[in-house]
Amino acid sequence: MEGSEKMRSHRIAATCLMVLLAIALVGCTPPERFTTYAHPRLSTVTPEKIGVLPFFKGRHPTQKGQTLNCPLGMLWFDEAGLVPGAEDTLTRMAHQAMLSRFGGKVESLDHSIAVWGGLPRDEATDTPLTIGRRAGQKMGVDLVLVGSVWRYRERTGGPAATWNPASVAFELYLVDVRTGEALWIGGFDETQKSLSENIWDLGTFLERGARWLTANELARFGMRELVAQIPLDQ
Repeated sequence: MEGSEKMRSHRIAATCLMVLLAIALVGCTPPERFTTYAHPRLSTVTPEKIGVLPFFKGRHPTQKGQTLNCPLGMLWFDEAGLVPGAEDTLTRMAHQAMLSRFGGKVESLDHSIAVWGGLPRDEATDTPLTIGRRAGQKMGVDLVLVGSVWRYRERTGGPAATWNPASVAFELYLVDVRTGEALWIGGFDETQKSLSENIWDLGTFLERGARWLTANELARFGMRELVAQIPLDQ
């Protein structure tokens, strides 16, 4: 009797899992952690060189897309929600993701940082766009990837249990150095949730190892997936 009850329990559990999988795969929408915009002209662009610039900390207080034209001294972010060095971590992640996607077209990060560090700037009048274009012109690249981060919060707890999950939010801007146009904008914003809080995200939950991620792991996932969405020929 005990053996038959155990088999029955296993069959019920397997059936429930299959139902959940079917629901997740048919007609259900996962959470929107990514936002993207592509300029119509992007499809005609064939860059020879792309520079990845150091991330800014902050966003414009009203709309994220305005960050490019926001004076540096007015960029806003919550210091408590941004771990020290988050902008440097994301810069390295962005460069690695772009390098994996576009190979030799991507300028070395050392060169980008050296050029970036030597540029004078005025906090009252300069914006991420003006600084980014000057850096791109000095490097001799066609496009620059500019990034901003306003949330990078580490989890509390471990991979099996947490009472404060990792939370990451950043945006990428692919800028034409010659014209100053933002040809592509991509955003990632996610606070990790448990499977019970969002059953429709089962595929991503399993892909990530069915565990709570660190902020770096969450950011790396977001960066890789976001850069993969840039509609630019390799």
